Amino acid sequence: MILNRRKFIKNSIAVFSATTLTQNIFANEIFKKKLKIAIQLYSFGPNIMQGKFNLLDFPQFIKDNFGVKGAEYWSIPFMGKENDDSYLKTLKEKSIDANADNLLILVDDINIQTMKSGPSLASSVKSERDLAIDFHKKWVDVAKKIGCHSIRVNLKSEESNNKKILDNSSESILKLIDYSKNDKINIVIENHGGITADADWLVSLINNIDSKYVGTLPDFGDYNFCMKRGALDFEDIGKVCENQYDKYMGVEKLMPYAKGVSAKSHHFNEKGEETSTDFSRMLKIILNSNYKGYLTIEY
Repeated sequence: MILNRRKFIKNSIAVFSATTLTQNIFANEIFKKKLKIAIQLYSFGPNIMQGKFNLLDFPQFIKDNFGVKGAEYWSIPFMGKENDDSYLKTLKEKSIDANADNLLILVDDINIQTMKSGPSLASSVKSERDLAIDFHKKWVDVAKKIGCHSIRVNLKSEESNNKKILDNSSESILKLIDYSKNDKINIVIENHGGITADADWLVSLINNIDSKYVGTLPDFGDYNFCMKRGALDFEDIGKVCENQYDKYMGVEKLMPYAKGVSAKSHHFNEKGEETSTDFSRMLKIILNSNYKGYLTIEY
C-alpha cells in the first residue's frame, strides 16, 4: 500500500504537471492559469504519529522526493506543538529553506485516545459554538506563524433543520473571520461528508456569510460527497453511503468559491492509479473555472 501511495503521488504529479503534458490539450491552459502542485501532510499522518516521520522535515521531504513546493498541513500530527512558538518558528524557517509555500491547515478537534470530537462551529448550543470558535482561533494563529493563508473548518451538527445549521455555522464563521481577517487568514469549508457534502447547501452558506475571507475546499473523495451514510466500514469507506452527491457536479459548483483543491484518493490499482475518480474529468472542471492556485494531492 505504501508503494502504491508513492506511485499515486508521482502519477498524480505527472497528470497535473504541465511540464509533462507538453503534448496534452490541457497544457496551455495549465500554464496560463499557473496551476501548481501541493501535497497534504495527511498522507503521511500515521507515520508522523508513529514516530517514523518528523513533521519538521515535511517541506524538504516533498521537495526532495516529489519536486513539489506546495505544503498543506493537518492539525492532528502537531500533537501539542501548535502551542510551542519555537517549534512553529523552526517549521517556518525550514519551509523557507526548502522554498516551500505553506498553504493551509486542515483543522480537526479530535481526541486521538478516545476519538471523540470537540465542540462544533455548527452546534445548536451557543456555548459549544463559542468553545469551537476559541479552539479555531488558536489555529488561525498557527497559520499566521507558519505562513499559511487559510484554515479548514468542519461543520458537524446533530440538528435536523438545515436552515438552522446554516444560521449557526454562519454566525460562528463570521465571528472567526472577525478574528482572522486582521492577519488575512481565510476560513475554508471542505465538502467533508454530512451537510457539507451537499454542494448546494455549502454554496448557500458561502453566499450567506458573504466575505472575501471565506471559501470552499473542493475535495474529490467519494466519502466527502456522502450526505448520509450507514455504519462506518474502514475497509471500504465509500460503500456504506446511502445518499451520495455527484462529485463531479459538486466540484463544479464549489470551484467558483475555491481557495484550494484537494485531489483525495482511496483506491488504487497495481500501477498506483486512483480508480474511483476520473482525474482527467476533474481537471477539465478545474480548468474551466477561474481558479488559480494549487492542486493538492492527498491520500
